[in-house]
Amino acid sequence: MLFSRFTARAQICLVLAGLCLVSACDKGPERYEASGHAITTPPPGTPYDAYISDSRDKIRTVLSDIRFKHEKQPFGPYSLEEAVNIRAPYEIKPDSAACRQKGKTVTNGDGVGFLMVHGLSDGPYLLSDVANSLHEAFPCATVHGLLLPGHGTVPGDLRDISRDDWQNMVTYGFESFDTDIRHIIPVGYSMGAALLARAAEDHRKDPELAAMILLSPGFKAYSDLAWLSPYLRYVMPWVEKRGDHDVAKYESLPMNAAAEFQLLTVPFDEYTLPPLTVPVFMAASSDDRTVRAEVALHFFCGKVESDDRYMIWYQGEEKAVEDRIQPICDNIDSVKSANPDYRTVNMAHTALTMRPDNPHYGLNGDFRRCDHYSEPENQKACKADNEDAIYGETNLVDSATPGTLRRGTFNPDFGRMMIKMSDFVHKALEH
Repeated sequence: MLFSRFTARAQICLVLAGLCLVSACDKGPERYEASGHAITTPPPGTPYDAYISDSRDKIRTVLSDIRFKHEKQPFGPYSLEEAVNIRAPYEIKPDSAACRQKGKTVTNGDGVGFLMVHGLSDGPYLLSDVANSLHEAFPCATVHGLLLPGHGTVPGDLRDISRDDWQNMVTYGFESFDTDIRHIIPVGYSMGAALLARAAEDHRKDPELAAMILLSPGFKAYSDLAWLSPYLRYVMPWVEKRGDHDVAKYESLPMNAAAEFQLLTVPFDEYTLPPLTVPVFMAASSDDRTVRAEVALHFFCGKVESDDRYMIWYQGEEKAVEDRIQPICDNIDSVKSANPDYRTVNMAHTALTMRPDNPHYGLNGDFRRCDHYSEPENQKACKADNEDAIYGETNLVDSATPGTLRRGTFNPDFGRMMIKMSDFVHKALEH
């Protein structure tokens, strides 16, 4: 065993030495380099509308100079201003008319602020359907959708970002609400869930933290080689380079960003984080191929101490809850993820937060995620109009006819999930 470990490490060293030579020649389009206008955390006390305006200006400048200047339609049918709108941070203010009609009470969102935090390589749009649904259910509430540092412009802006930059933005997000907001409920998707769980350490005694919502929690990368990323980033700049034609998020990923995510999530894998005492709502897919769903499951059962906790476990092809954790804890709702009505065979990591009728990612949306196919003909078939195409996670790609599996980008159970989430929030606000 010792010899095999030494051999493996020797092989890694040889690979790294080779990569040192390769990385010196790593050149590409401008989007792979820092733009000089990366999103950064504003100084403390910066008004939220000023942060939004500054971010929009930076996104517009970068996309205009780097993408739209050299490409006719970098994001398909979307114009520059439409791309800015989709990528920028946002604020949804209380709906005065609906608030008066339902009643200006805390259970209708009066004095409540929802803070939306997206994932690695993503943007605010990935939580926009959740944000709009929550605002409909709580019309008196305020919603802030953050754009994390390094995101929204070009992937090259993630090459020198740190997890502290992301964590500082979350801190700014908590402090960005007006003084009339007395109850803050952060909502995190993927890496955003990890950032929020880490931030809870600093808000443990904060009475304003009313509950937490964690969706497809990114508590540990799925890849067994993720631990290498903090070392590889010095010699291998990119995990993957792609066309970056999705208007809502990056498709290319720098190794530095993967490394910072890996370091952010170490305490979850080592199970060293202190317990959460606030109410927690969680949803995860058994078949997730971006992060390890069982780590989220163990965190929910072992680290969430509030009696007000609820988890939706989307059961697909992989092991069920009872085969992943013993003893099974309470308040886990196991839901079959396959849904023939939406041609969905299981739930992908990238699907959970979006409505089936979303204009970009929905069943009839304009974007189809097919980058799991390496062969051009299979990618072309996957993106073509085809009513027989199915949606699911990439663990099923080998069992499907080549070119027929699109990675899931919408949740057939979205409506039910939001009802459960709203019920959870109502209960949390009543205490």
